[in-house]
Amino acid sequence: MKHAPLKKAGQLAFAAVLSALSLAAMAADTTQKVGAGQHYYQQICAKCHEAGVGPVIKGRGFPAMTYVVIARNGMNAMPAFRVTDIDDATLLALGEYLAQTPVPAADAAKK
Repeated sequence: MKHAPLKKAGQLAFAAVLSALSLAAMAADTTQKVGAGQHYYQQICAKCHEAGVGPVIKGRGFPAMTYVVIARNGMNAMPAFRVTDIDDATLLALGEYLAQTPVPAADAAKK
């Protein structure tokens, strides 16, 4: 019975390690749910489209392919993004992400 507290401490330590691993896995899963499209938007598109340089493109209600065509071919001051800039799969993910975004809160308040 002298070893019972040690056994219990070992079980608690094991449970703590499992909990930490499960939290790490959940955090990784959340990062993956952000997706390539949202990640690309945050890293590249937002630099212009959330800084007042380009128009707001979130919550516009356009189909995903509208964003794909404009990004790939350019439009007005919007440059064309080549396949070497953004691959087709990421561009499609970006279009799908933007197509599902809600109207920004500031714009919704104006309506």
